[in-house]
Amino acid sequence: MNLYDTNDGRFPDDADVKVRFPLTDRQMAAGRDTWPWVDGYVAGQCGPDEWDICVTGGEPVDHDEDGEPLFPLVFRDASEIRRDALFRAVDRIAGELAEHDAA
Repeated sequence: MNLYDTNDGRFPDDADVKVRFPLTDRQMAAGRDTWPWVDGYVAGQCGPDEWDICVTGGEPVDHDEDGEPLFPLVFRDASEIRRDALFRAVDRIAGELAEHDAA
């Protein structure tokens, strides 16, 4: 059973992304615009402009019974998510190939 909406492809499921996330209480207090960009991946799309992101760039919030780290899940809109450089490069190349094929 999938709890997420159908992904529109802007940030595909399981894609590596950067997401704004506070790593310290001081950063939390300073506001979202000042939060650093940290590593994460897309768990799923929750709505028309909202994604559930697993933040892997900070400390785990806990560990499961096997000792594996558990990282926070956060809801973010498109303005708070960046695709990593490799993903952007693949998109650019795919677009160029599509233009070439259409010509």
